[in-house]
Amino acid sequence: MAPSFTSAIVALLLALAPSVSPLTDTPPAALAAGVAARLAPVAKVTTGAATLDIWLVQKLERTAEGPGWSNVESGTLIGAVRVSGEFKEIRGKVVKPGVYTLRYGLQPQNGDHLGISTFRDFVLLSPAALDKDPKILGFDGVVALSKEVIGTAHPASLSLDPPEDAPGAALSTYKNEHGHEGVVLQIGALKFGLIVSGLIVH
Repeated sequence: MAPSFTSAIVALLLALAPSVSPLTDTPPAALAAGVAARLAPVAKVTTGAATLDIWLVQKLERTAEGPGWSNVESGTLIGAVRVSGEFKEIRGKVVKPGVYTLRYGLQPQNGDHLGISTFRDFVLLSPAALDKDPKILGFDGVVALSKEVIGTAHPASLSLDPPEDAPGAALSTYKNEHGHEGVVLQIGALKFGLIVSGLIVH
């Protein structure tokens, strides 16, 4: 293979891979004041034709002390994202440009979801215009809001993979065993992976 052709392929692969840099923007005005007050700027992620500006909570709300995501209830606010450009969530559904809250969602343990993903932990996107209260919404509450993003019976989801002890430093990128591309994010001592490019078929 000619060197010039090889270089072109490498350049294309690098262009397709996600990139991440620190974000300094204040939370967008589209967020409710009570939600925005809990957030701090974290990352600007470019993945394909999309840019994701990510803010995360300064402290993760728990119902009791515990490591990782233990004692973090479904529907707990963990951040917000501003989507620009063409972006698809983990099930391949289009997420329109706009501002969304990010809330923790634990996949239910029922027959409908067996074998769907390695981990049960997800981030659910909800329209900022509808999600105005930072309180914990619970599973049903966050799913109801998140369905509004993509207009289906399923919520708009991003996979936490891995949900703890992500590889590399915060604000680095990685590829998991399924070929999904992710970025490493951190809230306090909890370092986790967020998949920004990949597909789970369900």
